[in-house]
Amino acid sequence: MAAIWRKLRDRVKAMKPFVMFGTHPLFGDYVDAIHAVGGYLSRVVLNVQEPQRPAGQKFQDRLEKYQSWLRATGCSTQVKVLWLDDYSVDPDETALLGFRGTKAQPLLDLVKERHGVTFPPLVHRSAMVSPMSELHEGVFVGAGSVIAPNCSVGSFSLINRGTTIGHDNLIEPHVVIGPSVQTASSVHIESGAVLGIGCTIREHLVLGAGSYVAAGAVVLKHVEPGHLVAGVPAVSKKVLSG
Repeated sequence: MAAIWRKLRDRVKAMKPFVMFGTHPLFGDYVDAIHAVGGYLSRVVLNVQEPQRPAGQKFQDRLEKYQSWLRATGCSTQVKVLWLDDYSVDPDETALLGFRGTKAQPLLDLVKERHGVTFPPLVHRSAMVSPMSELHEGVFVGAGSVIAPNCSVGSFSLINRGTTIGHDNLIEPHVVIGPSVQTASSVHIESGAVLGIGCTIREHLVLGAGSYVAAGAVVLKHVEPGHLVAGVPAVSKKVLSG
């Protein structure tokens, strides 16, 4: 038994600490990817109050599930939650942006201006990213996703689990792509666009800035900036405000 505990302590010591700025419903996916690359979540830095969420889906609920899992695996590490005004840089920590989309930019500006923090891409160990593709600062790629050759994924974009990005895709900053999305070749996704779970995008299309593709939609033509499209085939349903 003593030997087992020594192994657990040694494993924790060898793990890399991560600090997450802001919260998101994808908290579980983030910590899954962190542990898959040999890390653990050390701190969460908040700058605004969390919006109202149903019981069981609040940040504290998700954090407690993570802490319970850590305890079950023999790790005594406790995640520290603090406000941005109380944050100081720990050079051993790797930074991760929790909050996503264009609305995260004010938080990023604050963190970079005050502390000079940089955000390396985080790619789940089970994801497959072509060495001929480029991931920019702060990109997150979830479990089981595939990024084909000659793609560019813009800074702080998020590709959720089980998604396939076809070759020669251009994804601009702050794009959010849901689980099980399929994009064909040479798709251009402009800044701030959101692709819902399980949607499919035909080749050589442009999804305009701030557009939203609903879950399960099949997109066969260009999407105008700021438009929400849905259906099979996808058609514009409304123009989004803000």
